[in-house]
Amino acid sequence: MADDEIRIIRQVRHEISAEFGHDVDRVLDYYRRVEEELKHSGRFRFAARAAGPEPTEACEAAIASGMMVGSVGPPA
Repeated sequence: MADDEIRIIRQVRHEISAEFGHDVDRVLDYYRRVEEELKHSGRFRFAARAAGPEPTEACEAAIASGMMVGSVGPPA
């Protein structure tokens, strides 16, 4: 059952992408417009920001744990 649902979601995502010529910028603009419409509808609640650590915090945590080797700062 989950496989069917995933297949349907992927099919719809592909159709939306095709509608915009698979242009990433146009697809993202579409999703942003839809998001704004949903926010204004009042039917849904949206988080202020995505849950979880900031990317730099995640990188620092990965380096500290030994999962990732490297520098967190910008390249020299």
